[in-house]
Amino acid sequence: MAWVAVAAAILFGAALAQAQDLRPPGSIPRPPANVGGGGGGLFGGWNPFAPLFPPPQQQPQQQVQPQAPKPPPEPEGTVYSSAEEAVQGKKQPPTKFVLVIGDRLGAQFAKGLADSYVTEKGSPAVIARTDDDSGYLPGETSDVTDWMAKWPEAVSAARPGVTVVALGSNDIHPIRDGDTLVEPFTDRWNELYGKRMDDLLAALRARAGNVVVVGLAPVQNPATMADYERLNDILKSHAAKAGIIFANVWDGFVDEDGKYTASGAAVDGQRRRLRLNDGVRFTRAGGRKLAFFAQKDIARILSEVEQMPDAGPGDGTRGPMSLNDRPRGSSLLAGGTTAQPVVVPAAANAGESVKALKEGLPLTPPAGRADDFSWPPRTPAATAVPAAGSAPGDK
Repeated sequence: MAWVAVAAAILFGAALAQAQDLRPPGSIPRPPANVGGGGGGLFGGWNPFAPLFPPPQQQPQQQVQPQAPKPPPEPEGTVYSSAEEAVQGKKQPPTKFVLVIGDRLGAQFAKGLADSYVTEKGSPAVIARTDDDSGYLPGETSDVTDWMAKWPEAVSAARPGVTVVALGSNDIHPIRDGDTLVEPFTDRWNELYGKRMDDLLAALRARAGNVVVVGLAPVQNPATMADYERLNDILKSHAAKAGIIFANVWDGFVDEDGKYTASGAAVDGQRRRLRLNDGVRFTRAGGRKLAFFAQKDIARILSEVEQMPDAGPGDGTRGPMSLNDRPRGSSLLAGGTTAQPVVVPAAANAGESVKALKEGLPLTPPAGRADDFSWPPRTPAATAVPAAGSAPGDK
């Protein structure tokens, strides 16, 4: 019986050694197919200790997850300093120009606008005249641009069809009024600031014709963001007073709760980072989104300027239109010359229809129509007699 005890001890030792084998799975060489597989060994391939000491299980290999595709790179346009620079050396030089006058926000607006035009054929050239520390208010130091003194040269060099003004982010500081300093957003400050803005916009509109004012964007600092929101109300009201388009960019850079956000949907549909870490400046994608809010108005104005037969004295500009403007050249007879224009007398247009347009008065309905509430009721024959003060031909 001694040999049975020896055999049992050998089997127990082999099973214990197999259970304590700490080598990683896969490093133990597999025996040949003709060894230990088909009934060989002392127990014919059956291991009586397998339930007590199961072999180590192999770990499943981790699958490598495919990386999400990166968004396409941002286009990079060119911002010029003058119209002459924009057309120099080009086989198909641009014929339309957009001038951007502004501060730090204006500089990034100009870059974003130029980036937006990269893929468009026949797009206008973007001319930028900016000073990061400037504003509607005169500079406190001599090295800050005073736009009331600098705008004529900027317009002359750019020959713009549209002038974009992006100023205001540096203007929230006291204004000197004689010997006193007026604090921001007081009634007197609002009056002085509005006067300065009115003067600049009126001068630009008289010379450049078409002007767009860009509002301020929110920033990360809550106090500054609140000030910018109040200043936007002033910018918007004085732009409307001057008959100028106001581009509101605010909603493009806040979340659903109206709070500042650094990332969001870009103009290409991708979710991108829009602001830099300082909470003020814009990324390239943010600059394109900034320009997006004014780009539609710019395109419309340029299209209207292009369709005008006499757009200006060779510089692509035109003075502002009023409600009393006639189409240019409408006062000339066919075949006439500009030296002897034939002016249509204003009295010829003084009928009931002109009063309706100028004074907002309703036209007199024909007698017997459903909206004729005259009393006593008129007969249709009465309409043959012109009403008092109406011109011949009015109905």
